[in-house]
Amino acid sequence: MKRTAINAAVLGLVLSAAFAPVSAQAIVSSPIRFGIMGGATSPLGTFSDVAKTGWNAGVLMNIGVPLVPVSFRIDGQWQQLQGKNFNEGGGISHNDWRIIDGTANVVYTFGAALPAKFYLIGGAGVYKVRVKNDDFDLNASSTKFGLNGGVGFKFQLTGFSTFIEARYHNVIHGTAVGDVNDNHAESLQFVPISVGITF
Repeated sequence: MKRTAINAAVLGLVLSAAFAPVSAQAIVSSPIRFGIMGGATSPLGTFSDVAKTGWNAGVLMNIGVPLVPVSFRIDGQWQQLQGKNFNEGGGISHNDWRIIDGTANVVYTFGAALPAKFYLIGGAGVYKVRVKNDDFDLNASSTKFGLNGGVGFKFQLTGFSTFIEARYHNVIHGTAVGDVNDNHAESLQFVPISVGITF
């Protein structure tokens, strides 16, 4: 019994020593953190019929009190996707898609005091959708409203943290670009999977 108590005390000291630097760092760290991210973007639904998997890059600002699970994040991302080939007038062509978005999100982090943590993110934003085709001198764009939500995993290191996340974006009437009437246009859906760093 005495030996068990000693083992438990030693284990408690080891765990305290391991997590103390993380907790101390969290207490003194700034409530505002900046970051960069990038990765692959996969089109979904009817968007996947006309576009291939592309890439994304972005910046972010996270606002939150250390050790509190709820925080706020503002970010901007650039999505670039090449279109799939199609036949037009006896020739083969494709449209290129560019989506620049700015979103405001709420983040809920599980185990905020731990070095490795899982989080949920969701919010709304504005999306600038552009379609370009040099073969037909097409260069059309429109600004749309959209929603997003996803999950991520973050690992805290000394002075910075790394993360990986996947978010579903739904751009309302996003398939109507340029002069196309968007009253009955379908949503534009895609999922960027990004890795990043905050500091």
